Amino acid sequence: DAGGDPGYIRRGVPNLTFDSLASSSAGNAYLVQDGESRLLLECGLPYRRLQQLMGFSTADLAGCLVTHEHKDHSRCFGDLLKNGVRVCASTGTVQALDSSILTCLPVDGADKSYLPFIVGSYDVQPFPVFHDAQEPVGYLVRSRVDGDKLAFATDTVNLRYRFPGVNILAVECNHAYDILDRCTRLPEKVRHRITNSHMELSRLCGWLSSLDLSQCRELYLLHLSDSCSNEGRFVDEVERCVPKHVRVTACPKQKEVG
Repeated sequence: DAGGDPGYIRRGVPNLTFDSLASSSAGNAYLVQDGESRLLLECGLPYRRLQQLMGFSTADLAGCLVTHEHKDHSRCFGDLLKNGVRVCASTGTVQALDSSILTCLPVDGADKSYLPFIVGSYDVQPFPVFHDAQEPVGYLVRSRVDGDKLAFATDTVNLRYRFPGVNILAVECNHAYDILDRCTRLPEKVRHRITNSHMELSRLCGWLSSLDLSQCRELYLLHLSDSCSNEGRFVDEVERCVPKHVRVTACPKQKEVG
């Protein structure tokens, strides 16, 4: 269970927010804020572009959480480190990126399961996901300011957690089988990789239908495929399998600046 609650004291301040800066195979970066500190999820953009999207305010980040080593998720981790930002990733991801100054996620010595840790005003619980990377993870992020919870999982073919009490879901919705079938020019190797390492629409809807989303207010669809997705359709189908109070948003390829 990735959603146990160790107990939080609400302070009557603004709720947790999630902002997509970039979301595609060209680059991924997302900003989490709770009124006390700012946390970056993924850094898969050139550093200068990331700075532009964040209003040139990367220095005040509490940290950055990286899910895996692929460049569209980790591209500028070195620049963040040089500028004093703590960057955290799984041991497998750290080894794949070959950087001794990245912070490895804490694990239990007995069963190697991930342990919770603190970044800024957030409690973070990593969890394993299913992707063609060395040790990919997702993150359950809880604000110590008001107890709000965000579950973040991108680049995964499936999910097996329930995240009870989650307030914001940000999950991959990469492609649909029927659209993929019509992409006849895709090499078979690429087609195989898509279907075996990325979340498909109907699979996501099936998982969402099994959740208790009574406390969820926002659902973000991440990492839509350029050729094998349809934003309007994906939002419509996901809206039909979640409660009406949940606002569903497909994250754009990149946020507009100015």
